Formats: sequence, structure tokens, C-alpha cells
Amino acid sequence: MKKYFIYLIAILILAPILSMGQGYKIKIKVKGVSDTTAYLGNYYADKKYAIDTIRLDKTGSGTFEGTEPLKGGIYMVLFPSMNLNYFELLVDNNEQNFSLETDTLDFTKYMKVKGSPQNTAFFEFHQHMSQLNQVNIPIQKRMQALPTGSDSLEIYKDMLSKSETELKAYWADLVKQWDGKLFGAIINAMIDVEIPEMTVPENIANKDSAQQMMKYIYHKDHYFDHINLKDDRMIRTPFLASRIDQFMTKVVVQHPDSVIKEGVKLIETARGTEENFSYLVRYMFGYKDKSKLMGMDKVFVEISERYYLTGQATWADSAFIEKVRDRVAKEKPNLIGNTAPRLDKLETLEKQFVSLSDLKNKYIIVAFWEPNCGHCKKTIPALYHTYKDLKQNGFDVQTLSICTQPEREPWEKFIEEKELFDWINAYDKYNFNNFRLNYDIYSTPTLYLLDKDKKIIGKRLAVEQIEQIIYSLEGKKAPTRPKSETDSH
Repeated sequence: MKKYFIYLIAILILAPILSMGQGYKIKIKVKGVSDTTAYLGNYYADKKYAIDTIRLDKTGSGTFEGTEPLKGGIYMVLFPSMNLNYFELLVDNNEQNFSLETDTLDFTKYMKVKGSPQNTAFFEFHQHMSQLNQVNIPIQKRMQALPTGSDSLEIYKDMLSKSETELKAYWADLVKQWDGKLFGAIINAMIDVEIPEMTVPENIANKDSAQQMMKYIYHKDHYFDHINLKDDRMIRTPFLASRIDQFMTKVVVQHPDSVIKEGVKLIETARGTEENFSYLVRYMFGYKDKSKLMGMDKVFVEISERYYLTGQATWADSAFIEKVRDRVAKEKPNLIGNTAPRLDKLETLEKQFVSLSDLKNKYIIVAFWEPNCGHCKKTIPALYHTYKDLKQNGFDVQTLSICTQPEREPWEKFIEEKELFDWINAYDKYNFNNFRLNYDIYSTPTLYLLDKDKKIIGKRLAVEQIEQIIYSLEGKKAPTRPKSETDSH
């Protein structure tokens, strides 16, 4: 009984303390607005979302509050009546009960904060940067008007250099002072990685190129030194998503293997987090569509097999996983660089049989089409003329033109009308090769380019691309031609 009584006292004492950490309560008062709506929103990757709405009274006062705590990040208070004007604020895990008072004349300049040391520092930082810009921007404008070699120009350069040195020291001090807090993480994320001087060994012939490569590798390997990928708060700032996209699209060499390597490295670094891990997996999953470069379907297949089809993408439901599984099954057999799936016992126009493996040409075009397809009626004759031109210009090329429909009469009629005789016309009447799955034929026309070993050079190509690729591989300049309509439907 005595022990129970002690526990009861402990609960009564701790209950108010524990309740202080629950939910959020953000009071605002804004001079210049009254009797209007205000939104509380937050960043999430490259988007902004409204999460709470209040009505401000006649004094411009109101309170955003909820029983569940907000997730850490940069939030904003937005006023639709002011052409969507807004100001930003910080919400950290242990600072969710505070007040902000400001003026629409200048949100930052007139901001007063109570109950949130991080927001006090956040607005002081913005005020400091604004004052610095008021000094430096006029100097930069004066520099632009001065001639090269001017004494004044050197003086101004020294002034800006000194200002930059002081700024770096100021930022470094803030990072140290606010270590572990959201404000410190944000300032750190704004600091660029500095590349040290690279010493090239004496036995290296092309020292300049070697030094540039060393700098590139250092920059790539240290790109995220100032952003903690294990900090889920960063997904609710403008920094993480933009840095990821900049890194993957501008820094990483745009080759599927390089993209996979660096993308997986980022994902694995974020492993153990809930939101950063999820965002990075989803970002890399959609990289093929973002990139638009040929061959990036390999990225889709790798990310799908590594994370979605192993149950690690816990946010995806079973129906979505099955769609992913189906897409992987269709895309994996025909990835660029793979040996093309077999095409055996195709019946030709002459009622003989031909297989892809029979062709020994340096370049092989495989065209899937149907005679009643509107785009095919334009693309296939255009491909035929390009094929003839390639042969006449000395290229060792052959085309395997495959009708995707089982009916022979419309196929024969189209070939005769367009006089498409100087290549191999064939069809797979009984779908012996399952070509729709193996070559991912979900629309026609679909054009592939293979090398002599039947390795896939390119797929889903336009006629112009086939010609350009072959000329490029031969080290020659392709002729300029008017663009034809070659899109598939």
C-alpha cells in the first residue's frame, strides 16, 4: 500500500511535466492584418503543405494548436489575403509552445519571439544577413561598373573577401553553438563543401586533367558533409530535396551504373530513418522518368528489386508492389547493354523462317509495328528510307521488321503498298517468342538498335536517333534531316 501511494504521488507530480511536451501551441500577432485567415504550413522535400488554419481576430492575433506534436522542420505562416505573403519559423522537437509578434511592413525586421530560443536566433540570423547584403550588394554593383585593373576594383575585392571570411566564421560559430538543434543543422546545410588543393604525383602526364578529376571526386564524395541524412527534420526544409536533386542530376555522371551506385549509397546512409529513407527510395524509384535519358530503366529495375520487391518499401501497399513486380518483369529482359531476348522461327514474307541469331551485321534494327497503327504508317516507311541511306553510305546494317499482329493479309498489303522489300519482313504468328513481354511492346512502333553480338544499344528510339547513334558510333557526323513523326501511341 505504501509503495502504491509513492507511485501515485510520482504520477501526479510528473503528469503536468509530461503534458508540457505534448502537442503544439504557436501564438501569433501580426500588425497590419485583422479578421482574416492564416495558414500554418511546412516544407516537405520540394513542396509546401498547409497543416493548420486559424482566423485572426481584429488585433491580428490567433493561436495554432494541436494535441499531436509537430515534426521538426521549417514551417511558415501564410496570409492568403496578402497575395500569399508569409514568414518562416522553426519547429523543433522540444520547442513547440511559443509566440511570435511582428508587422506586415517587414516580418523579419519587426519579429519578436517569446519561448523559443531557436526562433530568436533564426530571426536574428536573417536580420544579420539582410544588413550584410545592404553593405555588399552596392559594392558588387560598383565593381561591375569599374574597368579591369582599376585600383578601386582591388580595394572592393579585398572588402568582399574580408566580409566573406567574417561570414564563414559567423556561420561556423552558429553551427557550433546550436549543435544538435534544428537551427544549427540548417546553418550547416547552407555551408558549401570547400575543395582543398590537390597535389598531382609527378609521374602523371596530364596534370591539369588529373587535378580536375581529383577535385571532382572529392566534391562528389564530400557533397553531403554538411547535411545529416539521418536527420528526418531535414526533409521538412528546402535544403535536403534540392541538394539530392542537384547531386544526382548535376554532380553524378549520368550513366545508369553511376546513378545506381551513388543513389544506393545515399539511401543506405539514410537507413534507420523513417522519412529520409522513404523519400530517397521513392526519388530513385522515379529517377527514370525524371531523367528522360535512355537506359535509366536500369535504375528503376535495381531500386525496385532492392527495396520494393524485398518488402523494405513498407509504405507501398500490395497492389502497388504487384504493379512494380509486373513492370520489372517487362523491363528487365531488355535493359540497355543486355543481350536482346531471343527471336526464333519468325515467319518471313516468303514463308520461310528466320531468327535474330542468324543476323551477323554490325548493327541490327529490330522494328515492332502493326499495319493499322497510324504512327506506324509514317514511321516504318521513314525507317525504311533511313535504313536504305545507311546501307548506301557503307554501314553494315540490317533491319528485322516484325509485324505484331497475327493476320497476314493486312501485313502483306502494307509491305507491297510501301515497297518495303529490301529488309527482313517477318511475324510471329503464334507468339512463339512472347515478344510483347520480352521486348516490352505496350505500344507501336517500337524500335530497337542492337550490335553484332545482339547487345541492346538503344530502345524505344525515334528513326532520327537510330541514324544519329550509328553515325556517332562510327565517329561520323549524321546528316541533318527534317524531323519526322516517329512517336509511338
